[in-house]
Amino acid sequence: MVIDFKMKAPIPKWEAMFENGKTALHGVFHQLENLAPTKSSTVTDVLNEMDEQGISYSVILGRNNEQGSSNEELQAFLTSPQGERFFGFIGIEDMTVDEAVATIHRYGKTGVFHGVAAIPSKIKPLTPIGDESLDPIFEACLEYDFPYCITLSLLISLTSEAPDYDYIHPKQLIRVAKKYPDLKIIISHAAWPFVQESIAVATHFPNIYLCPDFYLTFPGGNQYIEAAKSGLENQLLFASCYPNVPYAYAIKHYQSYELAPELSAKIFYENAKRLLKIDI
Repeated sequence: MVIDFKMKAPIPKWEAMFENGKTALHGVFHQLENLAPTKSSTVTDVLNEMDEQGISYSVILGRNNEQGSSNEELQAFLTSPQGERFFGFIGIEDMTVDEAVATIHRYGKTGVFHGVAAIPSKIKPLTPIGDESLDPIFEACLEYDFPYCITLSLLISLTSEAPDYDYIHPKQLIRVAKKYPDLKIIISHAAWPFVQESIAVATHFPNIYLCPDFYLTFPGGNQYIEAAKSGLENQLLFASCYPNVPYAYAIKHYQSYELAPELSAKIFYENAKRLLKIDI
């Protein structure tokens, strides 16, 4: 079994965002410049591609409440027959803290979602990632026992309203991890290039999880796997960031490491099952 902890799917009305995602990183990273974009265009195509790669389930990280990327549209998909192999996180992009909290309550009560997803540079106004003003968001997550997935990487820093190399430094999550030890914090993109720093923070706080996705192939990315081999085996997750990269590319690089069967099981599905609180 494999659970992909980060992807987008061409669900109804999300098709344009899905198509844009196929080439969103072209010309951004030379590591990905020769990568052929995924050929899938429909949910059926995606499910077939998942089957080809042995991916049983995928997590769709929500975006916002706007048409074409809304939580409402995601909810409708998750409760449809085609949504049976997907888990959804409530998106809180392009919102103030109050709007984000209201959104978590609105969709948390449905019982359809399994977590909350944030790109911090899109919370209004631009706020440090561990600032106390964000505490109502963390407390709303705890109210529904939702993990909080925050996307941190240099790309997020440089595309924020006020580009700042240190904006996504994982040390800023220490206060949150200490204050809310029951809050599961997933760092999507694993805060690359702060590889050692994210590993150090996760080492000190077992409620922090690392999800390096395609950054596993970037300079220093192998250290995430080495960390899993030496103490962080319960805190590393497989994710593809599909369709930014095809499934074949994503899973090949995780499988290229010589992982013991027990460690492989944890990275590919056991840690995800625990976070999602599912028994499949």
